[in-house]
Amino acid sequence: MNSNTNLNELNEAQRDAVCNISQNSLVIAGAGSGKTKVLIQRILWLIEDNDFSPYSILAVTFTNKAAKEIKNRLSSSLNISIESMWVGTFHGVCYRILRANYQKALLPKSFQVIDTDDQVRIIKRIMKEQEIDNSQILPKQVAWFINKKKDQSIRSNKIKDDDFISIQYNKIYKLYEEYCNSSGLVDFGEIILRTLELLKKNKEVQLYYHNLFGVILIDEFQDTNTIQYELIKTMSSKNTSMFAVGDDDQSIYGWRGAKVENIKKFQKDFNDIKVFRLEQNYRSTGNILLAANSVILNNKSRMGKNLWTEDKSGDPIKIFSANNEIGEATFVIETIENHISEDFKRNEIAILYRSNAQSRVFEEKLIAKGIPYKIYGGFRFFERAEIKDVLAYMRLSVSNKDDNSFERVVNMPSRGIGEKTKSLLRDFSKRENLSLYESIPLACGKNIFSKKAKDSLLEFYNLINTINSILQKDELPDQIKEIIKIIKIKEMYEKNKTEQARSKIENLDELVSAAQEFLNEDIDADETILEAFLTHTSLESGEGQGNDWDECVQLMTLHSSKGLEFPIVFLVGLEENLFPSRMSLEEENLEEERRLCYVGITRARKKLYISHAQMRRQYGSENYCLPSRFLNEIPKEVVEEIGYNPKRFFNKENSLGSQHIVKQNSIMGKRVAHRKFGEGVVISTEGSDANTRVQVSFDEVGNKWLILAIANLEVL
Repeated sequence: MNSNTNLNELNEAQRDAVCNISQNSLVIAGAGSGKTKVLIQRILWLIEDNDFSPYSILAVTFTNKAAKEIKNRLSSSLNISIESMWVGTFHGVCYRILRANYQKALLPKSFQVIDTDDQVRIIKRIMKEQEIDNSQILPKQVAWFINKKKDQSIRSNKIKDDDFISIQYNKIYKLYEEYCNSSGLVDFGEIILRTLELLKKNKEVQLYYHNLFGVILIDEFQDTNTIQYELIKTMSSKNTSMFAVGDDDQSIYGWRGAKVENIKKFQKDFNDIKVFRLEQNYRSTGNILLAANSVILNNKSRMGKNLWTEDKSGDPIKIFSANNEIGEATFVIETIENHISEDFKRNEIAILYRSNAQSRVFEEKLIAKGIPYKIYGGFRFFERAEIKDVLAYMRLSVSNKDDNSFERVVNMPSRGIGEKTKSLLRDFSKRENLSLYESIPLACGKNIFSKKAKDSLLEFYNLINTINSILQKDELPDQIKEIIKIIKIKEMYEKNKTEQARSKIENLDELVSAAQEFLNEDIDADETILEAFLTHTSLESGEGQGNDWDECVQLMTLHSSKGLEFPIVFLVGLEENLFPSRMSLEEENLEEERRLCYVGITRARKKLYISHAQMRRQYGSENYCLPSRFLNEIPKEVVEEIGYNPKRFFNKENSLGSQHIVKQNSIMGKRVAHRKFGEGVVISTEGSDANTRVQVSFDEVGNKWLILAIANLEVL
């Protein structure tokens, strides 16, 4: 393919960036502005128009998916083998360098990369050997500590111990380093740290890569952390041409070490640098872009840009105010039903939320309506590990013969019941033909366990008895709240300060809300509320295994949505302390939260719905909510509020655009027309304000319930 043809496909700003002859370039690429295209065209321009060797170009991405996309596009344009080109993630590139220089990096030739699970297992073994109490110090938390230190280029011998816990952490870190070194093991953090140390300490190796890489290109530059930025600087020489592409307005990973300030550091650390702004958006309508621009404008520490499009303004952004989270979910799912009836595909529709726990109410409504869905980048609510753990405690206390639940929770949270103890108990239970739980008192009487294991088993046995007595009193939500407390599952996650741990705590709180909501369900007379709830959770976690679930409505957190786009987006839960989150307000991190809102808005291509609830059930109780401050930052001219003013019936007289509100009781018996379902008669109404619904008996398709606020019915 001729490169000039490719350049003709670029807009002026893209072309200026691609063909820049300054030594270094910083491309601030707004959402949907074609940054990947610019990155690829830059590589092609260097090779085809400037005679650069393809193997002298290093392109670093943040995901394997992005690396694969770049390679595929280069492959279709270049008549060479691209397999040996340097295109990959930070980890992929560093792994390749270590393989080529294993001796100089003090690694065996056959060194092995270990994943997070392997890392935690090694830490558990070390803690056991050192007799470090893993009920006080969690192996996963130690792994997080080690990885964080490596991301900051800090070895165990460089850490100053301040208190008892940090002394223990660093002791484990030291022993972990020794174990990995003697076993030839390298974790993900080590891959980058070992490469950085190799380049800094070995000038011969550093010179080799300085001479090899004439150009270094970095994608998603706003997501680089401390060590990645240091690595980029170390890999480049005064002759290297740098090409960084990113968007400071989409920097949303500060909680995992990303430094948006690296964009500004880049401009100070590299000479002869030119900054380009890609502002033409090829994804969203004018109204959506105006909303996004207006919100992000409230952030003070940004480089500044203004997205625009040649596309039309498009539909207004619809903001829905619900009575509560149930009303919010009802509105969202019924609107999705309407769009599916208009021939939108299910996978063209996404529901985005700030907190993982918010998915549950939407999941239940989707299941009730038989609409296939999937959680992008995560598990369905009742399939999440922490939820299954609590439910397993309840199941075991209800049925002592439930060995599956026993195996799941006997050592969760950790109580020192290891594989050897479990194996002895399994053998005993088989011989005596008893369940694992029933075997505990008898087996402990036979002196087959160590004293510590015996005490731990009896403690667990008594805990299940206590849970059983809890389940005999109070209502279901209070029972679950008490069980969560006595099994100390929250304490386990509260010790871990990661975003993932916070999400798990929110999910546990949402389980209490789910139980509260379930009290209103109709259940069979021969079934207790507890039995019905446990059955309900099993059925919901097992839904959706058939082939028709391939084309699904997409549910995901806002963080998971980055890099994706959908014709229809529902941005839900826009309330103070939910979005922006309480933690972001307490930690004065509002700007990153606003960038997250900007990311959410710019995922939408054609239609954007934003919703909030006036009251939301949290931790099992109802709380009044204030609308998110981000709603006030969206210009009124691009918004149509469809909350507490049930809109709007049209009749033939006002078809030119004048509108009037029709009272609910005046609708009954009216003959109406719907653009998809045709003509029919209103036969029933229910709800009020934002939740007013009408049932229409259509001539062709039968009875349908529609939300009055969005149905756009025409009175005949």
